[in-house]
Amino acid sequence: MEEWVKIFSFDTQYQAELTKGLLEQNEIRTVIVNAKDSFLLIGEYDLYVTATDVKKAVALVDEYKGLTKVDSFIMRGPIERLKDVLDDNGIASVVKTNSNPRYVLDNYELYVKNEDVKLVIPFITGEKLTGWTVVKSCYRTRQARFRVELLNEIHIPSIVIKKRDNNFMKSEILIYVKDIDKVAAEEALNKLPNWVKVGSYENHTQAEIKEKQLATANIRTIIEKRDANLFDIYVEGINKVKAEDVINVNIVWKLVHSFISGVEADFAVALLESQGIDAVALNCTDLFGVNEDVRVYVEEFQLDKAIEILNTISTSQNE
Repeated sequence: MEEWVKIFSFDTQYQAELTKGLLEQNEIRTVIVNAKDSFLLIGEYDLYVTATDVKKAVALVDEYKGLTKVDSFIMRGPIERLKDVLDDNGIASVVKTNSNPRYVLDNYELYVKNEDVKLVIPFITGEKLTGWTVVKSCYRTRQARFRVELLNEIHIPSIVIKKRDNNFMKSEILIYVKDIDKVAAEEALNKLPNWVKVGSYENHTQAEIKEKQLATANIRTIIEKRDANLFDIYVEGINKVKAEDVINVNIVWKLVHSFISGVEADFAVALLESQGIDAVALNCTDLFGVNEDVRVYVEEFQLDKAIEILNTISTSQNE
């Protein structure tokens, strides 16, 4: 089995997860070991990589040393606008491009100096984002992307901010527009011009699984929550017939694994898809809407292969 080597220790899980995300975006597998004493609550979060990746991992961390990622998105415009806001308020920031095609949904990343993170928090929570207002909350990056593209078509600029909960799970993606554009933006996002409804589902999990099928067929999809118990799926009008054919195919999806960390789930999906297995990660909540875990599903006929792949990684991590 592969040898795992500790390369860094962190005081907080947040710091460890940020570095873990950076390394995994560069195709370096990582493991966080919680060395904190469960009773005394002392200790550290240790970050491990395989022995063959130690030099590359250390070099990458050195390159980003002193910087913390505060936001990311597939499109540069929304990130540059947030950068402008921070710069206008005396907070220096830099946009870095992530060229790894496996993580294209996080293509543009915004970094600030470590010591400025506390100054940035009021902006990424919206508290100090003066002149901007939230017009939409999305679960997935591509769901936000399609809506931003729609706003671009009617010349409405936007800022996209990813919020995370205490477990470092991506809880929601917020789309902001300027206050003066709020009415026009909400009208466009509600009417979805040139998009048509092709299906309705009783829960978000069913809708997301169908959205995954459509994405695999290269069909752009928007999920709209009509009420507490109904989710509608929209596609571009030109793809209506093709989309209906895709979603009418009955595919059985099976749970392959549950993760506490959204980062772990995203890594598992990327790993499975690199092996030719379609996978989808779904946030699961309790009766009060609180995130419990992130569950990864695969098609039924791929279940055994998927379990074998993930078990191999798990075994390596425990060696």
